[in-house]
Amino acid sequence: MIYSELYLQAAKIFSYTALTFVIAMWWAPTLINLLTWLKFWKKSARNVTTTGEELTVTKQFYKENEEKRLVPRAGGLLIWITVIAFALFFWLVLKIFPENQTAQFLNFIDRKETFIPIGTLFFASIFGFVDDALATLVTGGNYKAGGLKLSHRLFLVTSLSFFIGLWFYFRLGLVSVSLPLINLDFSSIALPGGLDGGLLIIPAVVVVMLAMYGSSMIDGFDGMSAGVFIPIFLCFGGIAFARELYDISTFMMVISGALTAYLWFNIPPARFYMGDTGTMGLLLTLGVVAFLIDAVYILPIAGFMLVVTEASVVLQILSKKIFKRKLISAAPLHHHLEHIGWLRHQVTMRYWLISIMSSVIGFVIGILT
Repeated sequence: MIYSELYLQAAKIFSYTALTFVIAMWWAPTLINLLTWLKFWKKSARNVTTTGEELTVTKQFYKENEEKRLVPRAGGLLIWITVIAFALFFWLVLKIFPENQTAQFLNFIDRKETFIPIGTLFFASIFGFVDDALATLVTGGNYKAGGLKLSHRLFLVTSLSFFIGLWFYFRLGLVSVSLPLINLDFSSIALPGGLDGGLLIIPAVVVVMLAMYGSSMIDGFDGMSAGVFIPIFLCFGGIAFARELYDISTFMMVISGALTAYLWFNIPPARFYMGDTGTMGLLLTLGVVAFLIDAVYILPIAGFMLVVTEASVVLQILSKKIFKRKLISAAPLHHHLEHIGWLRHQVTMRYWLISIMSSVIGFVIGILT
């Protein structure tokens, strides 16, 4: 009986993955045409860094690839709209037939497992869409590099993360995080004023989520972001399945299906780019799921290329601030590799390969610990 349930869950998950891929493939051309008609791209080439300095090395690349500027942003809409609409469909079927066992089995929106991840995907993606929309205005928004100011984006991520942390503590009773060799139980920590140490889960969530968002610069070349993301989501979907968290596993795999359809239209020459409405929603959702399946320590392993990308930017900024010189010719790392002679498709496919292998390692560690 146990194996029968396992096979049924696996069949549902793989079927949903394929079905989401087909649905996303079906309406992707419509979305691309709409974004193109709206001219949903930056109206002028980027000429400053994220810290407001004049571009030097990467400015040459933007000039050489001027036609890329006319490729619409916000392709991430394809991913999160497909995933959320798909989830809501089966939830509505359950609401219509609440006593039907088949409807109960098909639904994967669950208050304990997927309510917060789906909510995170929605709100973070909306925040990202606002940033994308502002970046496509003639004025470019209120940030020199386009879109929302970095401080405004960090405020939005922090605020959303804070409320997620509150939900974890008050509604789910989540007060611990597993780390290699130890389980960090915040409730055992004494706080001033007699406060419950479990409240420390809130700042822990904020820190992890900010770190996740900081890696959004992985969306640099055609096909890069989705090719890196897919193995990571498969890894966490597999870990969730091994831990019998089937609704979370289904959610992760459905996202993977939509991501695969997005990649179909994002490989060179890209028809659209993910934009913040994709990267912000996906990365923050991944962070939430890592807490829910108690696998936060897997994030830097499976997401090795995310760590490398973010670290290259942070170290570059610190080097310029402290030593007044660049650590690498251009940041993120993929621009440095381009500068030293790697072709864009070489960088992208090697990023894919490393992400696949790091995700496999993360999966193995996840199911063994």
